[in-house]
Amino acid sequence: MENQILEALEEKINRVLSLVDKLKTENLELKQRNHQLQILIDEKERTIQTLRQESVQYRDAQNEIESYKEKQDRIKSKVEALLQKLKEFEDIQ
Repeated sequence: MENQILEALEEKINRVLSLVDKLKTENLELKQRNHQLQILIDEKERTIQTLRQESVQYRDAQNEIESYKEKQDRIKSKVEALLQKLKEFEDIQ
């Protein structure tokens, strides 16, 4: 009877040790996967930061273009007004 108890205990201990080994292996695999995912996250964050910076630069460029268009429109209006005055002056003579 004692022999059977010892054999059952040994079997249970062996299963526990086997389970512990399996869990250690799974833990190591999960740590490696976590590390890979963290590298991927870091790369994506760098990409996002770069895109944000480019977006700001594009917005700044767009604002500058709009400013030049407004200046161009003002100059065009002034030139047209001056041409109109010249035409009126020519019509008087």
